[in-house]
Amino acid sequence: MAASHAARHAGAPAATARFATDAERAEWDALVAANPGGGEVWMGAEYLDLKQREGRYRQYRVIVDRGAGPDTSRAPIAVGVLAKRVPLLGEWWHLPAGPTGEDVASVLEIADAVADLARAQGAFLLKIEPRLAPAAATAIRSAGYRDTVRIIPNPSTILLDVSGTEDEVFARIGKKARNSINRAKRDGITVARVPASDENCAALYRLLVETAEGRFVLRSAGYYRSFWQGFESAGAGQVFLARRDGELVAGAFAMALGVKTTYKDGASVRAKTAYGASHALQWEVIRWANERGAIVHDLCGAPPADRADDREHPLFGVGQFKRSFQPEITDYAGAFDLPLRPRAYAIWTKLGDRIARRVSLAVRKDPYY
Repeated sequence: MAASHAARHAGAPAATARFATDAERAEWDALVAANPGGGEVWMGAEYLDLKQREGRYRQYRVIVDRGAGPDTSRAPIAVGVLAKRVPLLGEWWHLPAGPTGEDVASVLEIADAVADLARAQGAFLLKIEPRLAPAAATAIRSAGYRDTVRIIPNPSTILLDVSGTEDEVFARIGKKARNSINRAKRDGITVARVPASDENCAALYRLLVETAEGRFVLRSAGYYRSFWQGFESAGAGQVFLARRDGELVAGAFAMALGVKTTYKDGASVRAKTAYGASHALQWEVIRWANERGAIVHDLCGAPPADRADDREHPLFGVGQFKRSFQPEITDYAGAFDLPLRPRAYAIWTKLGDRIARRVSLAVRKDPYY
């Protein structure tokens, strides 16, 4: 932990973490949106509530107070925590897409404060996934963190600037995407924003199943329905469906927090008559983001930049589609474990994690993470 302590801002009081007050919990999304970088929907109230509601995690809402400092405002940071209890070992804490900070030093300072709180609560492990550039990984490892498997689904992604007028946004996206959107319109493909009714959720889930075809793991239909309906009820999510001649050809779900929106789920039929449907669908998502006043739209997942043209990468096709809107891929530093109780962590890595994954798939028919 020495390197992490050394990363704290010189001359500033040490950051301390505490559980949010009732008043802070009541305005949680606003606090998350005020974090450096505009916050992350993965730390927002609805995502934390969903994970707890589904019985998968316990949630904590944590405030890191940083005091006053000479270089930045040193404003408090809102940190969403998802925790799981492991028999005999205690809890592990996960900071989804976080913590956020102005730079790697501030991220380590904030993570260090949360680690102190987690340790005081008996946790044996802290997992972080900061939205920092890959170069930050060296400093993170030097602070005692170890590389681990990511949980949040976009270790590499594509970010779109959706600020300005709709015409400005359309002119900003790639030529191929614009042509596909216009082609879809000529071919009679229509896209609608629809309520997350049971019927519409079932229709979108059927498209996801058809698209997956064993290539990636899906959770249960009930999980997705709860996710989509929960975000919609909170005013933070929208279902989109595309049709041609009355037939459903594509669907998507997007979510929002502050000035950011995120493309969460999407699928389309493989029929050639649906050419351009996915582009038209994503354009409607972008229009929705723009109307909400979003500045950044996260397309949520792509191959890493150095494998963007590698046809063997499982996300090659997805990456080509998303890069037609904007070619630049943003890579993040990765996911990291900080052992808080070394003996318990050793048991977890050697045996516990493997057992937890197998039991979850066998008993719950659902991924552990």
